[in-house]
Amino acid sequence: MQKKRIKLSFLEPEQWVVSEQGETILDTLVRNGIPIKQACTNGVCGVCLTPLLSGDVDYANRLPRGLNEKEKESGYFLPCISTCKTDICIGKPKVTLR
Repeated sequence: MQKKRIKLSFLEPEQWVVSEQGETILDTLVRNGIPIKQACTNGVCGVCLTPLLSGDVDYANRLPRGLNEKEKESGYFLPCISTCKTDICIGKPKVTLR
């Protein structure tokens, strides 16, 4: 499995970061100093809710319990338990650090 890129469309100028094999998207963002709030890190609380603008993520065998149907339909995902299946583009996380 090769490394995947994450495009950060909410930064000016837009930036790319690289997700290491097996690394969650949340871990990639934190490692690169991208401000994102986190709490449970197991897909239950929904605090890290982020819009997925393009690409595919993989939850493997984990269930995104912190994501309701309306959020799913609106294109949100939980970076705390997902990895990149493809290169992805994300929008600004719903809740950011202050």
